[in-house]
Amino acid sequence: MLDNEQKVDFTQHWTSVQSTLAAYVRGIVRDPHVARDIVQNTAIVLLRKFDSWNAEQEFLPWALGFAKFEILAHFRDSARNRVVFTDVMVDSLTEMWPGVSTEVQTEELALRGCVEKLAPKAREMVHLRYFQEMEVQHVADSLQSTPGAVRVALMRIRRQLMDCVNRHLQTLGRKT
Repeated sequence: MLDNEQKVDFTQHWTSVQSTLAAYVRGIVRDPHVARDIVQNTAIVLLRKFDSWNAEQEFLPWALGFAKFEILAHFRDSARNRVVFTDVMVDSLTEMWPGVSTEVQTEELALRGCVEKLAPKAREMVHLRYFQEMEVQHVADSLQSTPGAVRVALMRIRRQLMDCVNRHLQTLGRKT
């Protein structure tokens, strides 16, 4: 059983890697609801096993190891899944993920900054469509618009965001 100090320590470590771990899981498991369940299950396992974690070890690779086993368990349990990842494939993805995660975090920060620069109505449209996962028809209803107008606006917004992110990454010296 963890004491309060260990719970705080776990919470700090978990929050520092949660978005990276979630991106890793979503990169392998395409269904966002299943990915969310796997991330939650991983968090529960990590909390239960936290007292066995060696503080000299980096937390992210340790956490990714448990996420990998949760992913493999999911694929074993859902034989109807069209995409089958072998243990070797998941191992390879797990090994390369810490290096990729810093790139993903940089891109995510750039995207967040670019979304903040959008006009309020465009930002609301992005929020409804991609964060609330609303269908285009529902976004159109919410904004008192037509589905066609929303699709065109979203296409322009995506292009605008891509250009903004690419400009930001170029200022950091990254190729786009």
